[in-house]
Amino acid sequence: MLILADISYTAIPNFLLISIVGMLILSMIFGLLTNSFILAPVLTFVLLGIAAFILPNFFDITFQPLLGYATFLAVLSLILSLLFWYLTRDRRRQRKLRRESHLEREEFENKYNRREKENGL
Repeated sequence: MLILADISYTAIPNFLLISIVGMLILSMIFGLLTNSFILAPVLTFVLLGIAAFILPNFFDITFQPLLGYATFLAVLSLILSLLFWYLTRDRRRQRKLRRESHLEREEFENKYNRREKENGL
């Protein structure tokens, strides 16, 4: 049975708030800037999993709830990553098409310029 007076409510909520904000920032950085969408949930779980085994040394809490919280935030981060992937897929596709057309145009211009140099035009 959990007794409410055993847990300090001034220290753990800071960890919870910081971990939620950190997960959101990691998901946005890895999802929108680096396009490595799976790295944010894995990194969230690993960092919070390490914290789940370190925090019980300083607070009166076991590692199981903290590890469950790490799993919960990793799932939320995965959902955010999937959402970012779905929302940015058209933009990535358009960027890839523009890049390919630019490369084809450069190849054509280089080939045409080479032919002109060889023919002395």
